[in-house]
Amino acid sequence: MVKIFSGWTNKGGSTVALINLTNALNGRGVDTTFYGRQDWHLDKCKSSLLEGDYPINTDDSVIFHFLQLPQRPNAKKVLLTCHEKWWFMVGNIQQYWDELIFLHEEHRKYHNTYRGEYDLIPNIKESFEKKDKSDLNEVAGIVGAIEDRKQTHLSIQRALRDGCKKIYLFGHINDERYYNGLIKPLLGERIEHYGFTEDKQSMYDMVGRVYHSSKGEVACLVKDECHLTGTQFYGNEETLHEVSDLTNDEIVDKWIKVLDI
Repeated sequence: MVKIFSGWTNKGGSTVALINLTNALNGRGVDTTFYGRQDWHLDKCKSSLLEGDYPINTDDSVIFHFLQLPQRPNAKKVLLTCHEKWWFMVGNIQQYWDELIFLHEEHRKYHNTYRGEYDLIPNIKESFEKKDKSDLNEVAGIVGAIEDRKQTHLSIQRALRDGCKKIYLFGHINDERYYNGLIKPLLGERIEHYGFTEDKQSMYDMVGRVYHSSKGEVACLVKDECHLTGTQFYGNEETLHEVSDLTNDEIVDKWIKVLDI
């Protein structure tokens, strides 16, 4: 059995990625459960709240994310998957895992103080439909939580400079002070806070381009989604990594191999 434990299971790219991994492994007949202390993931995959100790058996293969443990748990295989940069520096953490999974080579290079075993496995791709966006070139989307780390205000400025006539903000307000100071004064007929939506296909159908100005981006799911929906993506130096050309079956194969199942 595979068990995935994350220190963050609220809305976010890492949570979406681990939900998709859970569903993909179960789809291949690998019994997988995703555990977390927040409840956003519970209705999206085979999952459970993490309460108290980690429910690990000696024959389990386990994946940890965004967690620090005092020692290696007694399991068949222990992996740490990293989706972070400066806020979770794996080279500074006491190693309790057998192998660490980075998302791509640039991500590994960022964590160059880590000297242990590792592999590179990209995120599972979601299914999207490409549609004609020829009439949406001047309609922009900004996807992600509204907070300083996402630099939403910079994305708005970039879209305005490029002549976008309509800008939709898709995301929850994570920082009220940031929102009230830098975002709310800009809202109006041209710039609209649409809010967070789980209907990603409809979201991408509304826009012809997406701007992304985040600080500390690792493997931008939004960039992958733009690629899959035919939406123009305008990122920054944090999103220069290439979109993986591996199929989902090939990605799952890599996980099955590294999990020893």
